[in-house]
Amino acid sequence: MSLRFGGLWRNPDFLRVWIGGTISAVGSQVTVLAVPLTAVLVFGAGPAETGVLTAAGVAPMLLLNLVAGAMVDRLPRRRVRIAADLISGAIVATIPVASLLGVLRLEHLYVATFLAGCGTVFSRLAVGAMLPQLVGKQNLLEANGKMLTSFSLALVLGPSLTGLLVQVMGPPVALVVDAASYLISAACFWRVRLVELPGGATHRGGLLREILEGLRWLRGQPILFRLVVSIGLANLAWYGVTAVIVIFATEDLGLSPAMLGLALAAIGPSSLVSSLVAARVARRFGMGPTLVFSLCGEAVSRVVLVVAGGPPPVAALMIGLSYFVFGFIAPLWDVNANSLRQAATPERLLGRVSAASTFVGVGMAPIGALLAGWIGQVAGTRAALLETTVVTLVAVLLLWRSAVPRLRVPEHAAIG
Repeated sequence: MSLRFGGLWRNPDFLRVWIGGTISAVGSQVTVLAVPLTAVLVFGAGPAETGVLTAAGVAPMLLLNLVAGAMVDRLPRRRVRIAADLISGAIVATIPVASLLGVLRLEHLYVATFLAGCGTVFSRLAVGAMLPQLVGKQNLLEANGKMLTSFSLALVLGPSLTGLLVQVMGPPVALVVDAASYLISAACFWRVRLVELPGGATHRGGLLREILEGLRWLRGQPILFRLVVSIGLANLAWYGVTAVIVIFATEDLGLSPAMLGLALAAIGPSSLVSSLVAARVARRFGMGPTLVFSLCGEAVSRVVLVVAGGPPPVAALMIGLSYFVFGFIAPLWDVNANSLRQAATPERLLGRVSAASTFVGVGMAPIGALLAGWIGQVAGTRAALLETTVVTLVAVLLLWRSAVPRLRVPEHAAIG
């Protein structure tokens, strides 16, 4: 495929993928805030309950990711994404329906969050495995940058939109937006023209053997494996933040849902700018230094969050600053780490290696959510946020003491 850099907007199939992903991401951001707000405002949930809720959303990445990766390598990836969108939309829709019928319970939120997370596992793996064939490996930095731009737009629109919807409609009913976004995303992917051979045409072993092949390949790549271990620790910390931020902001700092939504929305503009320049930053300074800088910035954002306080407007400003910093550094990591992995991985292993990376990189996220929830329950939410800061600093140290800071181009990321 001979697309020159900057020309992906003229690729109609990539454009459909981007539009569908953007709309779905905006809807998902509504759910990210509306579900814990439902738990806190409707059911009076505390840090332990919100910790379990966050863990339920990310547990599928630990429990299902490896199997899903092998299945994505066997099946047509576009169809996997469509099916995942339709099923996830139906699951999310059960929450506002149950609320309107007066039968919504906290346990329903746990189950729906877990099942929707299962759909997210399949949809993300499918898109990641589609991209090299859709745009060509030479355009992966640009493609991943544009996909992160999509997510950044969602971060701009999602939290502030959710805050307003929750104020006007109530948190459960606001989830109708996410359910509708899944349907629109499925329609966009339905129109993508991608001729692909299912991985099942080439696999010779059973599902377990295929899963182990992906894990062994990743373990044999020192740089790629160090990256996923480091981001695994950082993700443990991030999902700990996610588990307690709503209670910390609304109960400890006295923020209203609308004020909290605006504060969290600060992640969007910086993320949008970062996703647009991430590829250029990597080309200018090298991928390794860019990745190290990104993780250091994440540690800074944690420190700002720990010391947040004062009158509600000041506290909201500090939370917004923390999320603004995190929003800028996250795409620098995602664009470069994803491009490295996709460029270095053989096509037949794309789904499994992506799944293995997520398994290692996000597998500790449920632990992070439960741990932060427990600490928040026992010692307070600020103590839980302090724990996330310490874990992030350990991740920075682990990355620094590796070959990653010397990495310049994707070809140096893989061995063998």
